[in-house]
Amino acid sequence: MAEKNKMHPQGESLFFRRLPQEMRDHIWTQLFCSTRFTFGLWEGPDSRDCKRIKPTPSGLAMLRTCRRAQLEIGDSWLRHVLFCFQDTKSMMDRLSVLPADTLSKLRHLRVSDNALLELGDPDDGRYYLLTSYFKLLPGLQLDQLTVLGARLFPLSYDTLDDLIKDGNGWKTLHYISHSSKMLGFASGYGPYGPGLGGNPQYCRKSQPKHWQGVLEDRDGVASGPSTTIYRAKELAQYGSILDPNKRVIFEQKLHCGQDLQPNEFHEDPQLMSGDEKKKELMVVVKRGTGVKYEERDSPLIEWDLRRDFPNMTWEEIFDHYLQEPGYPPYAEEEERKKKAFILPIQEDFYKDVDEYVWSGYHLDEGY
Repeated sequence: MAEKNKMHPQGESLFFRRLPQEMRDHIWTQLFCSTRFTFGLWEGPDSRDCKRIKPTPSGLAMLRTCRRAQLEIGDSWLRHVLFCFQDTKSMMDRLSVLPADTLSKLRHLRVSDNALLELGDPDDGRYYLLTSYFKLLPGLQLDQLTVLGARLFPLSYDTLDDLIKDGNGWKTLHYISHSSKMLGFASGYGPYGPGLGGNPQYCRKSQPKHWQGVLEDRDGVASGPSTTIYRAKELAQYGSILDPNKRVIFEQKLHCGQDLQPNEFHEDPQLMSGDEKKKELMVVVKRGTGVKYEERDSPLIEWDLRRDFPNMTWEEIFDHYLQEPGYPPYAEEEERKKKAFILPIQEDFYKDVDEYVWSGYHLDEGY
């Protein structure tokens, strides 16, 4: 049995015999840079459109079919593949159980921002943003974090603002919004809509000037941090924001009247008039040179899971809310859905690892 399981030396293989190690390493890198693993729930505009996405089984085929390749590659693939999560809960379920040593090797992550509102209290506008969840992932030090923004545009703004102000665990952040509304809405909106769940201190500012200032205060001007906003050239060409030829750099002009209070502001006419709101936005945030961005023990932020659930794991935090009678608000509805039908499972098929599809909720004009 021992002889049967012994690794074949592949001595006659031209790939291993003729190609130098440096060339083989380059091939492994190219292979895994074009690979992604996607998990989570994709929601359409109708609950019957929901489906669970799972990674294609061929993602690690090379490691499963060739022992010598597996030995050479080891766990280096973790640094190259893109891990995609369709929702915050799926991200936390998978990453929170990883050892810190493994978590620290991840370099590319994408998550759809739904802010897990069920863990908050909509009656007082209390909810936990992505920043708070990353605080539960010590050791995370991504080269790039990509966030697909929430369907509720004030929530997207709030999340991005929070990530720039208090976020760690990433060197570069790409925050993508399906709508220019994220930078154009007027005062009076809370995260759930006009006048609902609003924070009295909540205020949209002209960007990226404000965010650039926040970042420079964090990292120091000399370290060269940057915040750049890109806006799609065409209406409703979703995904085009990733193409440098189909976007322009955007800087917001001051448009608030002088008679307004500090936390009052009008719609931005450049972004909200007609169909202009249908142009995607992407905010690229780069931390300063030499700044330690690894997620580690850090001061508590305003609404922090670590304060409200001290010394609890992610699993314990979520179980706590599932056990609350009648709360989260739609926990019972979710249980009903699960009993009514089994969600279909679909493999993640893609041509490019960075491509994405907005859910029907995002594109609903009612949001």
